[in-house]
Amino acid sequence: MRAIAAAGATSVTPLVLHMRPGAREWFMSWLGAHHPHLVRRYERLYAEGAYAPKWYQRRVTRQVHEPAEEYGIGPNRTGTARRIPVPAAEEEPVPTEPTQLTLL
Repeated sequence: MRAIAAAGATSVTPLVLHMRPGAREWFMSWLGAHHPHLVRRYERLYAEGAYAPKWYQRRVTRQVHEPAEEYGIGPNRTGTARRIPVPAAEEEPVPTEPTQLTLL
């Protein structure tokens, strides 16, 4: 939260993973290969469908919002405009070569 506040964030919105068909199979396969000790826990959390139970979502929200308050970062309020600074044109370098982004 300290780094988020230092970067200028004024709000934070935690979102718990949701696993729709296709993403669920891919993620569970990846989890089994890289973190097999977590597979059973995720199977239990998502046994009812694509979304984690409400109690778990509320718990994660509390775990994010409580420390965020310490750094003056509040929850995002629905309907409020976000202020995203637009950098000046000369500050944004134009890449000469394409950049391949990575997911993981």
